[in-house]
Amino acid sequence: MQSSTIQLSVAVDLLKKTRDDIVSYRNTCFADALTIAKEICEAMSVDTVLKQKRLRTKKCHFSYECADKPVSDVLKRMETTFFNVVVDTVISSLNERFKTLGEVNEKFKVLLGFTDMSDKDIVDHCQILSNTLTHGGNSDIDGRELAMELQCLPDLPSKRMTMDFLTFLHEKKLTEVFPNLWVALRICATLPVTVSAAERSFSKLKLIKTYLRSTMAQEHLNELAIISVNIAVSRLSSYRMTM
Repeated sequence: MQSSTIQLSVAVDLLKKTRDDIVSYRNTCFADALTIAKEICEAMSVDTVLKQKRLRTKKCHFSYECADKPVSDVLKRMETTFFNVVVDTVISSLNERFKTLGEVNEKFKVLLGFTDMSDKDIVDHCQILSNTLTHGGNSDIDGRELAMELQCLPDLPSKRMTMDFLTFLHEKKLTEVFPNLWVALRICATLPVTVSAAERSFSKLKLIKTYLRSTMAQEHLNELAIISVNIAVSRLSSYRMTM
């Protein structure tokens, strides 16, 4: 997921499959996890029986009809208070990430999935994409022209990925024939799946500008940050200069 070359639609599919697998795991796999835990305990010569603790009673407020009945089974309590809570937290996080990426992917999916769409759907999705790429009354692409370009596009390579699509247009010298598609694909290729690159940049910034370097100028800070982030390129350049 943190690869710089991963495509947005591929990331959405991976998140959807991961979410479905975890939902299935929550419903059926507590018993399997319990069996594996017992096998590990037996291999380590550890007692496999959970100790029963004294059940604590909670004070019932006046608005409650009756007090909650405590769960006496230790394994059932572990499943409801620990296992299900952890898995539900993971599912909730994936749903949030999947919702955000899914909305973005829905707006750009016409660029790669137009072969499975009708002409009317292509026009509608192209207009949605045009509205998405509009700022201050100016749009990067024309929705109607993009729909016409997609409908008149020649045969595509068998592997339809964003970078492969861009390479195909560049090698066939079709960038001027399909200008709106060329712009939309380049924008799609720059959509980040995660923010790991930005997080790494901020981590580098903390290492560069410490309290001992609080008076560092902006230009100097930018140059040190570029060198630190692209350390492999910097080392290669220094090696070539010494040869």
